[in-house]
Amino acid sequence: MPYSEEVEKTLSEKGVKPGDRIMLKRGKLIVEGILLPREEVDFGDGSVLVIKLDNGYNVGFRLDGGEIVKLEGSVELGRFKALEKVEQDKTLPPVSIFSTGGTISARIDYYTGGVSMLFTPEEVFYNVPEVLKTAYLRRVERLFSLASEDMTYREWSTIARRAAESLAEGDAGVLILHGTDTMHYTSAALSFMLRGLNAPVVLIGSQRSSDRGSRDSDMNIICGLHAATRMNLGEVVVCMHAESGDTFNNVIRGTRVRKMHSTRRDAFKPVNSPPLARVWPDGRVEMVEKEFRPRGTEPPTVDDAFEPKTALVKAYPGSDPEIIDFLVDKGYRGIVIEGTGMGHVPTEPLDGRLSWVGSVRRGLEEGVVIAMASQCVFGRVDPYVYRNARIMMKLGVVYCEDMLSEVAYVKLGWLLGHGFDNETVKKLMLHNFAGEISKRSLFSTYRL
Repeated sequence: MPYSEEVEKTLSEKGVKPGDRIMLKRGKLIVEGILLPREEVDFGDGSVLVIKLDNGYNVGFRLDGGEIVKLEGSVELGRFKALEKVEQDKTLPPVSIFSTGGTISARIDYYTGGVSMLFTPEEVFYNVPEVLKTAYLRRVERLFSLASEDMTYREWSTIARRAAESLAEGDAGVLILHGTDTMHYTSAALSFMLRGLNAPVVLIGSQRSSDRGSRDSDMNIICGLHAATRMNLGEVVVCMHAESGDTFNNVIRGTRVRKMHSTRRDAFKPVNSPPLARVWPDGRVEMVEKEFRPRGTEPPTVDDAFEPKTALVKAYPGSDPEIIDFLVDKGYRGIVIEGTGMGHVPTEPLDGRLSWVGSVRRGLEEGVVIAMASQCVFGRVDPYVYRNARIMMKLGVVYCEDMLSEVAYVKLGWLLGHGFDNETVKKLMLHNFAGEISKRSLFSTYRL
């Protein structure tokens, strides 16, 4: 939405245009910064000026009789400063960085608000110069520019193959820049698709955009590179803020991590397991978990089979089982049900039409593999405690121990992609491939 005619007239009278540095006064309130074009904001009130403050934040300012003062200085909108070529220290551990999209993958011009996707080592150094002392960025490549909710199994396969190629070429580790909303799906997929890792594959994201003073991208990149280069680890992990400050990051196994808050910087938590390690911006690494896969000696292999006709369904009070019938009719081969509590779905409601028993039985009889996880996130499913769950188990539903529902979905799709018969798939769902299942639930692993 452009500025209103009244605002445009006032700006013209003052000789002010977007990109100019201005001071706005109204009573005791004084705001100083760069005037941004209103076209960058496609909603809101056209009578409100948009100002880029020196601290990187944008504010709106309604004149209402206020005064505009044009100051010295302006910026050319839509143009990024040219980045100088940087000489890297090739004696540092070599690392490849792959950008997939999301907030973490954007370079933002603090003056104009313009956005450019990371693509070269220089753009990484521009935002985080500490990287120069941490690793040799052998390759920085943009695989795609996707919001993480737009990811599919095809992109998981691409990431897995590029990571494996880089490790085969001698990288000390691989860093994946990823949107946060579905990063735990991708970390689970890579955990199954990359076999025999000889180095860490580290996923990082950013909860705050890099034009904000509270941005977490810088520290996540630095700690992620330390994790990729310093840890004796042959696993896929997520490395994100451990608490709301800038103290240290948690390194969490890719099949044990979940985004637990929409906006907090410490949104990513380990589930049913402690973090593997803690890493500080100065490079200090503290191992927490004793059981982990160390770096292998041979390059990894890629096993990126996946059956797209796999679904994740949530049960809830009054939920109609026709969703199961719909998926069966559409040819789905696998369904993970996110049940209540220890793995329950409606089985004996007063309205018998809402019982899931018939639809689940039909799905199983028609060759669909159906698995059960819990929507509680923490804890595990158990088919032996309540009658409802026993009914499901006797029908042939696989109870997925303490696997996260998202992980169970990814794992089921991965297994079905191999063409195994259903009984083999059911057995392998309970095989621990990548630390996704633990033998028992520990009191100490429940944390928020």
